[in-house]
Amino acid sequence: MDDTWILNMTSQTNPNKRDLFSRFVNWISSSGDDKAPVNRPNGSQDIVSRLMNRISG
Repeated sequence: MDDTWILNMTSQTNPNKRDLFSRFVNWISSSGDDKAPVNRPNGSQDIVSRLMNRISG
């Protein structure tokens, strides 16, 4: 099968799901308050930050 056909088919069949997900994420992000940054001793990162930095490259 042609990859272009698959991409076009996927983008045409799921626009409502993506729109609903985007609206949900925007609603969640607008409902919370931003917290102050956490200062760790010697500038070290917490375990979650180190894991996310490792995953993201």
